[in-house]
Amino acid sequence: MFNLERSYIVPTVFSPNDIGMFSIYPPDDDKYFGSYWDTCREQFAKKFLENSFGFFLSTDKNTISVPLFISKCEKLLGLTKKTVFFETDMKNVIFLKPSSFWMNCYMKRSLYTLLCRTGIFYNDENFEKYLFGEVEDVKIDKISSCYKFARNTKFAIMRFFGGYHKYIGFGPDRNDIFPEKHGWVQEFQDKNQEYIKKVLINGLDKKSILKYYGNNIFFS
Repeated sequence: MFNLERSYIVPTVFSPNDIGMFSIYPPDDDKYFGSYWDTCREQFAKKFLENSFGFFLSTDKNTISVPLFISKCEKLLGLTKKTVFFETDMKNVIFLKPSSFWMNCYMKRSLYTLLCRTGIFYNDENFEKYLFGEVEDVKIDKISSCYKFARNTKFAIMRFFGGYHKYIGFGPDRNDIFPEKHGWVQEFQDKNQEYIKKVLINGLDKKSILKYYGNNIFFS
């Protein structure tokens, strides 16, 4: 599951003090850019950009859970280019180089970080429950919140994984003071199905949909 050809050194002297924290891989011209951790996905969204190389994620001791979960998600989406996972010099931190599929859209990147958190305690069973956040709450607020966010955007997640993963909505307004606050959750949690169908459209041709999804998009 992990690429064992190399590992990454976390570019900070500070260890993450909780599970589910993000740290961006620093650009070559800014060695201090990735030297701290974000507990908030919205704050991290300002750094997680289309041209980002990858990021670090703090997990629990079972570091394989996120790779298992994300790999399952990408299999379901029928991706050919997939996320690559690496170990690091910290036992509770992994490094991810996301598939290019996630990188070209702000909403996809927002959903991706949500999935990373909902997959932290994934046990290779009950995939749908973790995908939709329908698991028992944990005592870590940020993970518990992400389960709730997944439940509140269930129809959008279902549509996305059904092949309708091209987002054509307006997304965040860059004129807002905090444009990063308009991510996946803010876009979809209070919207009706008609709106969701309007802004998440078919991202695959008909042959691909039949090949990967058939009548039931969830498969083991």
